[in-house]
Amino acid sequence: MAIGIAIIVVYALMVGILVFRYDHPNPRRGKISGRGGDFSE
Repeated sequence: MAIGIAIIVVYALMVGILVFRYDHPNPRRGKISGRGGDFSE
């Protein structure tokens, strides 16, 4: 039972970190596209 709770906690933390990074992107990097350059869109 403890293993299942640990897996849920780790999953929730990973999802929370991903959501936080996408909601608050790093302002120093700017916009980076996958086409090899910075495009202002």
